[in-house]
Amino acid sequence: MQERGQIYLNSKKQTPIDWTEQEVKDYRSTLTQCSMFSFWVIFNLSDTGLGSTLTAQAGSMYSQGIPNDFFNNFNQITIVAAIPILDYIIYPLLKKWRINFKPVHKIFVGFMLGACGSMVSAILQWRIYQTSPCGYYATTCDSPSPLTAWYEIINYGLCALGECFCYTTAYELAYTRAPDNAKGLVMALFLFNSAISSAISEGVSGALVDPNLIWPFTGIAAAGGFCAIVFLVVYWNLDKVMEKEAEERELARQEQILMPVTSNAQSLDPEAEFEMRSAIQSVH
Repeated sequence: MQERGQIYLNSKKQTPIDWTEQEVKDYRSTLTQCSMFSFWVIFNLSDTGLGSTLTAQAGSMYSQGIPNDFFNNFNQITIVAAIPILDYIIYPLLKKWRINFKPVHKIFVGFMLGACGSMVSAILQWRIYQTSPCGYYATTCDSPSPLTAWYEIINYGLCALGECFCYTTAYELAYTRAPDNAKGLVMALFLFNSAISSAISEGVSGALVDPNLIWPFTGIAAAGGFCAIVFLVVYWNLDKVMEKEAEERELARQEQILMPVTSNAQSLDPEAEFEMRSAIQSVH
């Protein structure tokens, strides 16, 4: 007879897979909370641009012979330079000044930086159209705009700073909020948003042509700013929720440790058992 809490993969071998009530609760809560990762779809579009729009934009400006795709290297350079500064200077100073820079604040700042990067690209595209010899058909023009292509590093730098705030925090949330045996699943669900962003970018790439290249950057900037505000409002108490979840998981773990002790010691004095449980709960 099949017992509650077990399933059998093979009817002949009768190999059971067991789960506990706490594991079911953890999985349900984790999968529900993974919906927060959907906000990163918009940020990814801000971070990488739609299709090859940023590379094409660099090609529309005066680059002094530098390849169009050279400037995206400043994304990685900015990350390498910014993370040590944040970890060893900015965050310790905020802690010293007793400023509670919560995870939701970091994510909000990251989203806003990504939105600002897209807005900078929209302004640059408008200036390219204004200064190009071919006007609003600058992408296919033989003569580039006199604007220097080095302006592109503003976008890459802002988006890279946004990654330092919201991506590192998201990895931390995905790892700490997931059950021990589901951390890989949660990370996969988080990274799946990058695939969604790539699919959106690929789907609209056919429409990314002159003379309408200002609007994709503007739309992503507006969507990024809107998502940042919505995320801040919806997950304002995210740190408190994380603390509560950690306490519940630790209590469940301590209860599992206690169960064999109480089951083997059938003659355990009720008073001693009460003291043991109280000692475990007092840790929290």
